[in-house]
Order: sequence, then structure tokens, then C-alpha cells
Amino acid sequence: MNRIIFRADAKPSIGIGDLMSLITLSKNLDEGWDVFFLIKSYKTALELINKHNIKNILIMDKEISLENEILFINTEIKKLSIDILFLEITEIKLSHYIGLDSSVKKIAVNFDGDILNDLDLVINWDVTAHTIINTNKYPNTKFLLGPEYVILPKDLYNVKNTRNLELTPKKILIAMGGADEFNMTQKIIDTLKNNLKDIEVTIILGSGYKHSERLRNSIKNSTLQYNIRENITNIIEEYFNCDLAIGAGGLTASELVASKTPTILIATYEHQIARCKYFEKHKLVKYLGFRQFNQEELINVIKKPIQNISHTLFKSNKIVHEIQNFMYNNKKGKIW
Repeated sequence: MNRIIFRADAKPSIGIGDLMSLITLSKNLDEGWDVFFLIKSYKTALELINKHNIKNILIMDKEISLENEILFINTEIKKLSIDILFLEITEIKLSHYIGLDSSVKKIAVNFDGDILNDLDLVINWDVTAHTIINTNKYPNTKFLLGPEYVILPKDLYNVKNTRNLELTPKKILIAMGGADEFNMTQKIIDTLKNNLKDIEVTIILGSGYKHSERLRNSIKNSTLQYNIRENITNIIEEYFNCDLAIGAGGLTASELVASKTPTILIATYEHQIARCKYFEKHKLVKYLGFRQFNQEELINVIKKPIQNISHTLFKSNKIVHEIQNFMYNNKKGKIW
């Protein structure tokens, strides 16, 4: 049995995407893996882990020093006989994690190009990934770079190009990320309730969303038909039940594109802007702006959305394939 530890966190200031992507990847692995998650004791991270019914959880105090965190990781690697350490760290630069156990293989999702010298595989699905990381500096590291290597659920690997969609959307999905720190959901709802009738809105609220009471009070007396969904475990189903989606530029954006859902994107963090513009350039979405949007433009695009009929862009299955091959070759005494 192969053993892997996934190390990531979730909290409002970094969102839930880091941890959620690794939860998704863990579910994509074939049988034959013992999976462990190592997180800090942030409330958002604990809620996300519990929501997805993760069994093997290792929890560190959220105030732990980096030195003690590295010691904690190394101790668990030895105790659990771990084969692979998989990191997605955004709070502290990954290159600061000096001294991780050298006996395990190391894989990392990294977006700033500041990586460790002894990583075996690095994944970066940013549009600018090839310009951020100087791969020549790391001859012993394999790289999967570019937006096609985003971690997606298996249900989105090969979605057919044809979907039965209303030309004028009747069902709209709003999914602005797990935390929606800037409460774009509220701004979108305020626009819709004042400008549209005869539509059904499904609002996805993530585990880090802090404005639920205000949102409910603002929408309950409107003419919108609405459904507020909290702590859902299968958002993919929601993509296929709507005619159009409004989302942020994180993992949600890639999932919506992969699902062939007509999509409007609003970036909520600077690093999302390039991804949103990339998808718009390829005529897959309509991008409205960074933390703001023109209300009239939003309504016009809803009435006449862009239809996503592209071929599949993504190669998410390549990540699982590389991990599987990694362990096979390692046990055969081979190298990358």
C-alpha cells in the first residue's frame, strides 16, 4: 500500500482552494493508497476536512513555528512510513521549508516559482507558469506547467461539448469561492434583484463565507426565486443544473470551463486576473473585472451569454498518472 501526506491549509485570507484542490486529487487516486491530510487548526480548514469526511487527519496548532512544523512533518513521515509528501503551501514561501525528510519523494503545487531544490515534481496551473519558474535550475525536477494542469474532479475530465442549455438563461449559479472575502456574492445579488425577473438563482456559500445573515435579509423580500446552498460536497452537480454561472477566478473558473458552462468571471485576487483573461481570450468566458463590475454589462451578458463549445483544454489526469508512475518506477528501482 502506498502512503501519501497532503499538506495544505484553508482560511479566509488564503481561501480554501489550496486544501480543496488536494482533497479533490486524493479522491482521484486509484485504489492502493493510504491518504493522510496535515493541516493547521484553522476553523475553515477543519470545517472543510470534516465536510468531505476525510478520515486520516493530522492537525498542528495554527501558531506553530516553521521550525516546529518541519519537525512535525518529519516525525509523521517516519511514524507513518510515508512514501510521498505533497505540498501546497501559500502562507509561507515553499523554499523556506528547509530540512524536510530526504527519504520521501516530494511533490508540490507552487505558484511563485520559489521552490525547493529537491522536489521531484512541481505543478503550476497559472497561465504565466512558464515565465515564473526557471526549470533549467532544477534538472532533477519534473514540471507540469500551464492552465491545462489544474487539479479537477474526475467528473470533469471529458465533458461532452453539447449541453441542453436555455438560450436565455433561466437558472443562474453564483459561486464566488469558499470565502468570498470581498462579498462579491452580495454585489451580484443586489444587481440581479434590481434588474431581472423570472430567473432562478442558486447561491453557493463556502465554509469561509462570513456574510450569510446580511445576504439572506437582502434577498428574502426580492422577486428572485433563490436557493442558498451551504457546505455542499458536490458542486459539480450544480454546474450541470444551471444555464449560466457567475464565478471567481480560482479553481471555480477552471471547473466551470471544463464543465462547458456559460460563465461570467470576476477576479477576486490579483493572481486570478491572468487566468480570467486567458479564458476570455479563448472565448470560453466573459470576464468583467477585478473585484468590481459594470452592472449593465453583467445584465447584458446574462441575457446573451457566451456559449462554451471548446474541446477539452485540461490534462488533469496527467497529474494522477505521474503520481502512479512515480511510485511504480520507484519500486522498480528506476528514476524519473
